[in-house]
Amino acid sequence: MKKPLIPDNEVERLKDLQSHQLLDDLPDEDYDLITKLASDICDTSISLVTLIDSKKQVFKSRQGTDLKETSRDIAFCAHAINTPKKSLIVNDASLDERFKENPLVTKDPKIAFYAGIPLMSKEGYALGTLCVFDHKPKVLSTSQIQALKSLAKLVERLFESRKKSLELKKVYSQLEAQKNQTEEVAYSIAHDLKNPLDSIQGFLELLQSDTGTSLGEEALQYINYAKQSTHKMTGLIYEILAFAKLTSQKDVNERVDVEPIIESIIDLNLPIIKSNTIAINYSELPKIHTSKTSFSIVLRNLIGNAIKYRSKIRPLVIEIKIKKESNRWVIHISDNGLGIKESNLDKIFRPFYKEDSQSDAGVGMGLAVCKKIILNLGGDIWVTSKLGSGSTLSFNLPKQVL
Repeated sequence: MKKPLIPDNEVERLKDLQSHQLLDDLPDEDYDLITKLASDICDTSISLVTLIDSKKQVFKSRQGTDLKETSRDIAFCAHAINTPKKSLIVNDASLDERFKENPLVTKDPKIAFYAGIPLMSKEGYALGTLCVFDHKPKVLSTSQIQALKSLAKLVERLFESRKKSLELKKVYSQLEAQKNQTEEVAYSIAHDLKNPLDSIQGFLELLQSDTGTSLGEEALQYINYAKQSTHKMTGLIYEILAFAKLTSQKDVNERVDVEPIIESIIDLNLPIIKSNTIAINYSELPKIHTSKTSFSIVLRNLIGNAIKYRSKIRPLVIEIKIKKESNRWVIHISDNGLGIKESNLDKIFRPFYKEDSQSDAGVGMGLAVCKKIILNLGGDIWVTSKLGSGSTLSFNLPKQVL
């Protein structure tokens, strides 16, 4: 018996084999159809997809044998990978000096015939073979050999797909890690900024309280300006903290009764609703399946936005409608408020964007938060508006069933 030689590029070949992680999930059903076809086409009792590791031959897929692996020293396929551009065909192993004393020939499974096609990686390394065996000598026809080569190409495509899948998973993991790191940095910065601002706010209030009327009117006004600025900055930081938490927040799909959510939002805004005769109209809204927490945040922001940017010349009317369209729920929040310039419609979902940059109402994060939530829930959000007449904020959600 002649032991197989070690390829000159063995170190690189083994490194390439490991990069495919083909040895991690054995056997693999994706390859079983190919080995079954190989046996049927070549009319052989055994067919294998083999992988040649440093010390052993491992079977990725097998037909007609219970063996899972053999020593590399006795593997026919370990000879085949030394001529990666050629098929290795042994019509009668008992007459071949390389194999006639091989224990796979003299003992079970008593191989008499072998045909192996080296399986090449995209990088050009022979990782193993697609091979067929039989217990009696055999000669394959030209069409059978060609079919076996074609099946080997299919196995190589599966190898390539496997590696591409691993690369994509790695990229995805890196992106997730970067995203999480970005959110952690944003959270840390926001948290670190909040503490000194709270201290500044406290010192300003203490200064205002202790000095009383001993300060001039202008000085007191400056203190008020400073307090307003720190209050605004604190609000901005809270918005950033909320925004940073959204992606890491796990949504729980549940049955959501929308009307009680709207009622709680009305209660929350009751003083301003009563003092400004604001009407929020809705009727017979369906129950939907989604994340109650996330859905509530979106509704609260959209209704709050309509209240914030209401017209001064007419009472605000907000209409809430939910429609079922195909496999989605579509929610519309309409108002007769200030409306939005057409040129700004594509900007309003950006973080910190405000239609009126001089307004003290909000910090421009509400719609950005809504968009992030809706996208996380698998939906989309958009706006239609006419300046001076009002706006309709709409979003859709998958129609999920528990």
